[in-house]
Amino acid sequence: MKTSLLASTALVLSVGAAAAADFTMADTGHDHSITLAGDARMGVINEDNGDGLRFTSRARVQFNGAGETDGGVGFGFSFRADNAGGAANGTGGSVFISQGGHTLAMGDVDSAANAAVGQVSGVGLTGLGDLNEVNYDLNDAPGDGDGPALLYSYSSGAIAFHLSVDNEHGDGDLGQGLAMGVAYDAGTFNVAFGVESDDDDDTGVFVGVGVDVGSVALHGIMTDTDDDGEEWAVSAEMATGATTFTVFAADTDGSTDWGLGASHDLGGGASLVAGIAHNESVDETAYDFGISMKF
Repeated sequence: MKTSLLASTALVLSVGAAAAADFTMADTGHDHSITLAGDARMGVINEDNGDGLRFTSRARVQFNGAGETDGGVGFGFSFRADNAGGAANGTGGSVFISQGGHTLAMGDVDSAANAAVGQVSGVGLTGLGDLNEVNYDLNDAPGDGDGPALLYSYSSGAIAFHLSVDNEHGDGDLGQGLAMGVAYDAGTFNVAFGVESDDDDDTGVFVGVGVDVGSVALHGIMTDTDDDGEEWAVSAEMATGATTFTVFAADTDGSTDWGLGASHDLGGGASLVAGIAHNESVDETAYDFGISMKF
């Protein structure tokens, strides 16, 4: 559940008698808001790296802002508190404007290929190394580039189109990384395609497909990039009542990794989550268990 901290003109949030934070906005005659969201987790994890079984916990807060111009153009921002420094210089979080299905976002945004194709499902409370993920060459991790990237998206019905420009080296030469992606989602069936190209003439092609068969959701991705060669990943999710079981297999390093997991919805944003994943390239298996929380 998102908790609204601000609507319209001004609100003062006090924390005890000794501390206070002011959230103030000018009265523009339009609806504006700053909201907080968050996630947290607590549990145990065991990794084959000498650490053995240990505790794992994390809490994060996200700030979201939204407003509207006199002409009906929406605008806003989003960043996590732990990325506040990056949000101040464009390498963390993002800022956007939007209208009529068009959205222009700048900052730490996905490449257009990533925005269209995405990733297959992963497992575990902590992600267990995210072995399910294929590699995108452009702006594929928080703060990956040396400056803000630009992502344009347009959606209409089942179609979504994305175009991105990535200033890879932050040296003032725009257009060093270019990507395009398109996705079609018919509900029970979806397909996506994306391409990337950087200033070293390295290119990548990404194809994704998904299908829902009753209570089972299947997803597959195939990629071919100059940097990482051919990669693939597949996942299956089966929902039964409040519990969802997930399995994946992926080849992103010349070997086939796999994972199994389950999540049980407790309601109110809390879930019990467990997973096990095997990294074949280093012959290591990790597992975790705990409670995941969304606010």
